[in-house]
Amino acid sequence: MPATTVETPAAARMRNVHIAFGPREVVRGVDLDLVPGRVTALVGESGSGKSLTSLALMGLLPPGATVSAGTVEIEGRDTAGFTDAQWRRLRGAKVAMVFQDPMAALNPSFTVGWQIAETLRRRGTGRRAARERAVELMRTVGIPDAEAKYGAYPHEFSGGMRQRAVIAMALTLDPAVLLADEPTTALDVTVQAQILRLLAARQTDAGMAMLLVSHDLGVVARVAQDVAVMYAGRIVETGALDDVYTAPAHPYTRGLLDAVPDPARPGRLIPIEGQPPAPGGLPAGCAFAPRCPYATKVCGTEDPRLAAVGQGHEAACHHSDKVQAQATDVEAAS
Repeated sequence: MPATTVETPAAARMRNVHIAFGPREVVRGVDLDLVPGRVTALVGESGSGKSLTSLALMGLLPPGATVSAGTVEIEGRDTAGFTDAQWRRLRGAKVAMVFQDPMAALNPSFTVGWQIAETLRRRGTGRRAARERAVELMRTVGIPDAEAKYGAYPHEFSGGMRQRAVIAMALTLDPAVLLADEPTTALDVTVQAQILRLLAARQTDAGMAMLLVSHDLGVVARVAQDVAVMYAGRIVETGALDDVYTAPAHPYTRGLLDAVPDPARPGRLIPIEGQPPAPGGLPAGCAFAPRCPYATKVCGTEDPRLAAVGQGHEAACHHSDKVQAQATDVEAAS
């Protein structure tokens, strides 16, 4: 008999999730599976809905925003109707987040070590054991002289060290799901590479599911195995990293890749013309049509849905075959 493939259950799952500010819908029908041992990247321009999607997984949507439809599950538990107390028990223990700005995540009035240890103390760990665990975590994320640095304040850390401290805080309770929202945007290139290696190593060692939110496809290529491309609040392409990068099937994905510096393709970068639509001001048909070089009449009237364009690879485009054909021609010519 042929061997059967057993799929790993998702540590976190979103199904047909809509997020709205009152009547204004900003995230539209997102499906997402975060699988243990894999990194999924959620990419797109600013304002595409990436951060709101990740915040919904933490129950941390900003005031006025609600999950107006769909389900958000963490380890099989539907979080709809969760109280603040239920979310507090879930955060840290099951799902944790590394934010873009570590100074916003760290309290300037308390030492870094104290803040890392606080999560453990609130879960019943004794003061001495919490301190030892915090120092161990600080060493694990590469903070030098961790014992001495335990008593330092956030302003005494460099930007890279602060981000390492925030990663240590996120890993304190060994969460099943790690969310990283633009974790290297404010860092220089050298430190950025160090932080990415650190995140990848910790994620692999712990077998966590990880969601990396980024607008930088170069960053994504270093860490992720799976990619979901988001535009105007909707996922327009999804698949394995290699498939999406070598055979993009949506013109938006193709445009994002063309805007990434590539030593194999020297020359001027090609920007995506125009601007994303404002939430609540979507055009009829495909939201990307006003910026799309492939757009035809059908694009202005029919909003395409995700459809298979390869094994485990989907795109929401009426002309995905033409986009992929062009990508193949470009690869052959380079």
